[in-house]
Amino acid sequence: ERERGGTKMDPLAWVVRGVDRVVPLPHVDLTLPRVSRRLFPSWLVVSALMLSYVLVLSGIVYDIIVEPPSMGQEYDSVTGRPRPVAILKYRINGQYILEGLSAGLFFFIGGGGFLLVNYALTSLGRRSSPVVTALAAVGGLAAILIGVLLSWSFLVQKVPGY
Repeated sequence: ERERGGTKMDPLAWVVRGVDRVVPLPHVDLTLPRVSRRLFPSWLVVSALMLSYVLVLSGIVYDIIVEPPSMGQEYDSVTGRPRPVAILKYRINGQYILEGLSAGLFFFIGGGGFLLVNYALTSLGRRSSPVVTALAAVGGLAAILIGVLLSWSFLVQKVPGY
């Protein structure tokens, strides 16, 4: 946010105003029915959404349709014995079940880092103590870095020489 003329302006507001001039955006007022507010506590709704997010990113639809094995095996070039592998090499559009679940977890860690950084930079973080805000910012940046590095390491293992 930046101040302009004594009022705070969100940078995204400029983009939305520009789009609204070209294509008029409809006014939508979404409210939850009172019954759903009493039936499901907010922590349950957030947990269900996060679980479905991880499952979709993990490729659960692919796993249901194709039914790949949970892990594979490759033969050791020295001993000739089979050894378990969790990453299906040289196939970008194929995966083992554990590979997909691990990748989904890495994406979730990175996405959670963005949520923590957003918390630290918004008004919610300003209402908290400075220590909590700093921990949220540092923890969020660390989670983003960890998620990116783990996803990159999976890609390097999946496509050697990339």
